[in-house]
Amino acid sequence: MAKKNSKNKKNEVLKESDALPLLEFKFDEPLFQMASHPEEPIIAVGLSNGYIYCYRYNPEALVTYLKEHKKAFKLTDENTGEKNEVFWKMVNVSQDEGTTQADNDTVTLMWKTRRHKGSVRCISMDPTGKFIYSIGTDNILKKADVLSGKVLQKTNIQNNNHKFSKMVVSSTHPILLLGDEVGNIYTLDTKTFKLLNVIKGIHGGDSINDIFNFAKRSVYKFISVGETTLAYWDCRNSNENDSTETDEMKRNVVYSDDQEDEILCGTFLDPEEGDTVVCGMGEGVVTIWKPKKNDLEDQLSRIKITKDDSVECIVPTLQDDNCVWCGCSNGKLYKVDIKGSRISEIRTHNSVDEVQFLDLDYDYRLVSGGMDNIKIWESQNREGNDLDSDENENVSDLGSSSENDSVSDLDDVSDDEKELSGLSREELIAELDKDLINDDDSNSEEIPETVEDNSTCKNKKRKTKAENAKQNKKIKQEKRTYNDSHGITKFDDL
Repeated sequence: MAKKNSKNKKNEVLKESDALPLLEFKFDEPLFQMASHPEEPIIAVGLSNGYIYCYRYNPEALVTYLKEHKKAFKLTDENTGEKNEVFWKMVNVSQDEGTTQADNDTVTLMWKTRRHKGSVRCISMDPTGKFIYSIGTDNILKKADVLSGKVLQKTNIQNNNHKFSKMVVSSTHPILLLGDEVGNIYTLDTKTFKLLNVIKGIHGGDSINDIFNFAKRSVYKFISVGETTLAYWDCRNSNENDSTETDEMKRNVVYSDDQEDEILCGTFLDPEEGDTVVCGMGEGVVTIWKPKKNDLEDQLSRIKITKDDSVECIVPTLQDDNCVWCGCSNGKLYKVDIKGSRISEIRTHNSVDEVQFLDLDYDYRLVSGGMDNIKIWESQNREGNDLDSDENENVSDLGSSSENDSVSDLDDVSDDEKELSGLSREELIAELDKDLINDDDSNSEEIPETVEDNSTCKNKKRKTKAENAKQNKKIKQEKRTYNDSHGITKFDDL
């Protein structure tokens, strides 16, 4: 009997979650990059026309607004099963709007500027959230103040005109890593912008798809994925002068076995513990790796996510629940329980385009990005959803200690560019690279158009600790105590 029930449970079709986006940003040009602030409700986005927009949003106001309207919102269409989009027109933000219709202080456009010629290839914020780094198809790396957008430093990186595909800023040291489309890794000092080291030709000369720090072993140890291999290396060791793949070069870069499937993204399940690596694959599976078992020589297990779609991006939930979020080419978001080897939740980011970016905001809300939009989702990291906190008040009356649901107080496009909107992302990148503007003032920087932030809500994030009293076992299983001071550092490259 138990065997039959187990089989039926395995074959159950998981219904889509009723979780709702708190906010959606829409853009007229293709979205190429995004980055969330580690400590404040701020998000920066980079577009195909070289512009960077920086927004501040008020989660508390958004939660209040959506609570008032949620009861009148029909979650899905009974005929098509699609989400009802009429409701979201009230909380959508187009790229040049400073506020939404929900509330004058809900979303503020802090600044915007034409930061690069051609497209913005990479964006990353430093662990303090004070600086934002960006690089475009012009191969000029720029460091700017997050609040004002003013450029503080810049340098032109010479790499035979190859474009960059990935940027990572160390969470502990003044180190910035850049991976390009031919497998080269550049290490720079974030204070001086001095080039410290170069590692060439990782992953058979294919593009660097992802980079993440192996902090458990060393702040200088990193893992990269690309083509069909995973590589493990020290950013201080160079092979720049090696003309052939010598034994010394092989020691500098340790490769996994050929996976016979492209590895598109990767992350640690828990960056602090560093004992489980999860990678997204081109054939719609996630692979699990254990460094202690075989030193990343090969994957140990795999979980099927989709049948005909690839896993494009991945980020850990950082909720001590052994889960990661996966963004796939079918436009859906999957929450995957790695220890349980199952999908625990499904959301739809977009029914047309793939999910290209995933991140967590300062309060661990999921942020997903596609070709032309970004969604910041309601939080489900404490006693349930941001929007269901009223329902959770009844649970605390059953003998459990009450927990605080911590929410912080908080250029025109040419006709040619418009014609590119029907191309695929790869074709679009190729076309945009051909159309770089060669102005005489290539080294001049446009002064960002700033918008005064009228909100008096500054980030006064409260780190709460829930008291663990003796409770009924059933309640303990249904509710996990969330502790904001768990010490896990959110990596900006995720």
